[in-house]
Amino acid sequence: MPAKRNVQLRSCSLCGRTGHNRARCKNIITETKIEKKAKPTQKTKLSTKKKLIKKNVEDFFVSQKTGLGKPIIVRSEINTKSSPHIINLKQKEETIWDKVGVYQEKSLIPKQNVVVDFGKMVKLANATRLGIGNRDLEARKVRIHKPVVSKNLTNIRQKFKINLNNLINWQIEIKDKIFSNFQSSVFSLQSGLKNFNYKKLAYTSLVLLVLSSLPFPALSYYHSVQNTSARVVEASTNAFLSLQSSTVAAMNYNIPQAQFDLNEALISFGEANTIVEKEHQVLQYVAGLLPVVGTQVTSRQHLLVAGHHLALGNTYLVKGLKEVEDNSSFSTTDKIKIIANHLSSAIPQYKEALVDLSAVDSSAVPVEYQESFNDFKVLFTALVDDMNDIVDLSDSLDLIFGSEQLKRYLLVFQNNNELRPTGGFMGSFAIMDIQKGKITNLDIPGGGTYDLQGQLNEYIKPPLPLQLSNARWEFQDANWFPDFPASAKKIEWFYEHGRGTTVDGVIAINASVLERLLSVLGPMAVNNNDLVLASDNVLPQLQHKVEVDYDKEENKPKEILSDLAPQFLNSMTQLDATSAIRLLSELNEALTQKEIQVYFNDNMLETKMKSFGWAGDIMDNTSNQDYLYVVNTNIHGQKSDAKINQTIEHQAVVGDDGSVLDTVVITREHTGIPGEMFYGVNNVDYIRVYVPAGAELVEAGGFVYPPEESFHVPEDWYKIDSDLEKNEKEIDIDKETGTRITNEFGKTVFGNWTMTAPGQISKVYFTYKLPFKVITGNNKEKTAFEKWKKTFVGEATEVSRYSLFVQKQSGIDSDFSSRVIYPTVWSPIWQENKNLQMAVNGAEFITKLMTDDFFGLIMEKKDN
Repeated sequence: MPAKRNVQLRSCSLCGRTGHNRARCKNIITETKIEKKAKPTQKTKLSTKKKLIKKNVEDFFVSQKTGLGKPIIVRSEINTKSSPHIINLKQKEETIWDKVGVYQEKSLIPKQNVVVDFGKMVKLANATRLGIGNRDLEARKVRIHKPVVSKNLTNIRQKFKINLNNLINWQIEIKDKIFSNFQSSVFSLQSGLKNFNYKKLAYTSLVLLVLSSLPFPALSYYHSVQNTSARVVEASTNAFLSLQSSTVAAMNYNIPQAQFDLNEALISFGEANTIVEKEHQVLQYVAGLLPVVGTQVTSRQHLLVAGHHLALGNTYLVKGLKEVEDNSSFSTTDKIKIIANHLSSAIPQYKEALVDLSAVDSSAVPVEYQESFNDFKVLFTALVDDMNDIVDLSDSLDLIFGSEQLKRYLLVFQNNNELRPTGGFMGSFAIMDIQKGKITNLDIPGGGTYDLQGQLNEYIKPPLPLQLSNARWEFQDANWFPDFPASAKKIEWFYEHGRGTTVDGVIAINASVLERLLSVLGPMAVNNNDLVLASDNVLPQLQHKVEVDYDKEENKPKEILSDLAPQFLNSMTQLDATSAIRLLSELNEALTQKEIQVYFNDNMLETKMKSFGWAGDIMDNTSNQDYLYVVNTNIHGQKSDAKINQTIEHQAVVGDDGSVLDTVVITREHTGIPGEMFYGVNNVDYIRVYVPAGAELVEAGGFVYPPEESFHVPEDWYKIDSDLEKNEKEIDIDKETGTRITNEFGKTVFGNWTMTAPGQISKVYFTYKLPFKVITGNNKEKTAFEKWKKTFVGEATEVSRYSLFVQKQSGIDSDFSSRVIYPTVWSPIWQENKNLQMAVNGAEFITKLMTDDFFGLIMEKKDN
């Protein structure tokens, strides 16, 4: 028996049915015949297109391949004539709409003219009241529809009751129509709104219906609310303007003006509150529930509430400032306590005001004040944050200023024109004693840091790079560690072994702070010297004075600082309120940008300084986070860093396996003139690059080394410093480039030399592999973000995270850029830091490195 032959049925690739192929499919024919215009009855050549356009003919072409491979050209004309021989064989389709009747309003009962015989009605009423039978009662029922029978009604009242019933019937019909239209509108609105509170709308509608049925005086009351809206806005706006003025006056320590403006604000708020809360409280509440005007009403209510909180907070603030003013003899620490106590009471009110201000739509404020109002919200938020910081710092400042006992601090003045790891070369220092906020002693040695050379009783080997300048580690070079707390401890150690006394902390002040101080205090004449110092010339003038123009026999080049210090302190005590605020702002910015760094032996105080970012410490980076800190050390380059422009370029390339290869390029441009005093020499720089611990150096280059004979060799019997051994552990030296590889402060460090001549540009680079991968392949649903994305967008194949924390060296503001490059199958989906520019397969970050900075991004791998 022959085997049964299997027959395979072929189906259309377009519709999936059998019996035809794609070329003969009806669907494809139907698609090509979708036309809005009738087909032309005659063929038109393609070359006649321009002529047809002139004759107002619309052409469109649809090309669809047929079985013969020829295109089908479909043409449509506006003015075409149908052939009289065409017969439409297509059956007329029956639609369900044909069965729907045309909407017609309910027909009303035609009005009839009714003749009323008043005389007969009176007789009939009298007969009913006397008990006489009513023979014409049925005739009454014919004429009177739905009579209301009442024994107490008179004939006249019955007459008007008849007309009222008719009116009621008509009114019911009209209301039915209105309610029907209203109901359809509500359902239409319901389909377009999301998250709308229908229960709230129902209550509101009910209240409004009740209000609409009230007599004319109630409607007049509602219109009164509308008419007084302008008064509410005007009073609220005036109150806020007065509050702004009161706040500014308080910050400028203008107590009388602050009190006056505060009273004006309270009066205006009281007026607005009377209008809203007492006169129209009910209707204001109802209007606030409405979806259209509710935003305006509730915004004004929030504005009033915020104003009351703000006014109460200002009351505490002004009261505290007035108390300080009335007790000018109090110590600084007592004044700090007074201000902190009143701020502690004011801040909760300010925070409540912020909550209400955030709920205010700026469109509810008059147009001419909207920009001012928005600016006020931003500035007020920052002001509240600053007040929180003041209160948070108050206890620490109390201890720092010696409220309990005398405090002694070592001040070191760093010249950032000669860069060192913590900001600059330590040329001068001072010892400051302070108690209860009053400086009781300020000693500035005329010989500067070199005064301790003959007093030091220890002989310590310096770090290897510092041996270019000295064979012995001494006080002036103590700030070797980029971590300021570590350098501060070393500075204390050298001072203690030189002077035999201890201090409670170290404060490093860069020379650039002098420019900030003089910008507020104004030019200052130096006593016993024909010299005037201003913010734009103080550094070169002082540089010349301490390096050249000083008494060589007396040999006290830093004595000019002793002459300047009393003038600075005296000028600060005589500042007006506005200048005092400016000075505090400059000092705060100097702390933020590491121009001032502080260290305290008290662990609680030191922890507080770290929390504010004022400690200058090397930060810990999280696991799987990139890190970069470029540190320059000028050794024998004089003050040439004043003429150096530095650019740091960082690039992270992510491989297919998730490994990261970083490259850091450091470009230094010397803009000085050869031979120029202090600046026209070679800039000799030992560069250290701090990267994540465990990073492996792949390649480096561009280095220039000082002559070997320039180094000083320590004596064999000099001691090895224990702090140096603990903080700086050498791992290896790269044989090709001589790059020194160490472990310091939880980081891997690459160090090498570069020298830049005046008018030249030097460039060095380090390429290294990070010790972790940013693509693990097993990172799904680890964060709330990924869970959210999976719910709404769908599950991604893989997600990768990359972040970089970069630290700024004190004393130099480098131009910094970073590029993160992933394989092309990856794309960014999230970023941290508004300055980060996203690319197709990565991101770019460009900034001026004024402070420590951070950015992060999340990448997603797309399916192929």
